[in-house]
Amino acid sequence: MRAGRASPLPPDERRQAILAAVQDVILERGTAVTTRDLAAAAGVAEGTLFRVFEDKTTLLREAVLAAIDPGLALVPMRSIDLDAPLEERIIEVMRISQARVERTVAWMSLLHQVGRPGAGDEHHGPPADWQDRRRTAGAAIRAELIRLLTPDEARLRLPPHQVADLLATILVGTAVRTVESARSGGDGGDVPAPQDVAAMFLSGVVDPDSPLDPHDLVPEGSTPC
Repeated sequence: MRAGRASPLPPDERRQAILAAVQDVILERGTAVTTRDLAAAAGVAEGTLFRVFEDKTTLLREAVLAAIDPGLALVPMRSIDLDAPLEERIIEVMRISQARVERTVAWMSLLHQVGRPGAGDEHHGPPADWQDRRRTAGAAIRAELIRLLTPDEARLRLPPHQVADLLATILVGTAVRTVESARSGGDGGDVPAPQDVAAMFLSGVVDPDSPLDPHDLVPEGSTPC
């Protein structure tokens, strides 16, 4: 008995599959990529592309937005081993965040070339939809940070949700440094290494083995001003 042809993907799944398949060739060739290149990467006919996407610009724009979706960081974060030492978990969070930012920087230059979706864009709706997606992803990432910190709750000075908020603040600051380094043509060497940021976050910036500053000493029985 001859096997039948596989059922076609539902329209939304087909769209997402194409967007995922073409990202590497778009990142490699930029806006110079041809529809033939895109179709070959997606494993479909050129005509299929234009039945799914209005035109090449629309496909490029949607591929960029799919690639920079902040929710993508959740997949590697959820694979972090909760049995690993806390420092290793924090370092891995830093690495994931930095890698996402570096990839996003590369994609943002393409987004500037093809333009952001407008209020009447058929597939993305109003710009507020993108903001909603960012807020949803942000809440999910915060929940994931709390989950990663909770196994060591007894060791923390603050509740896990407050520590997660502090960690998120550091991640944002590191992301800004990474973006600034890329825009200035740097090689990323001026961005703190994940292990250094994690060590600072967990122990503070003062070396516990360093001698105390005399100004930090308060005479017994006195009250600091």
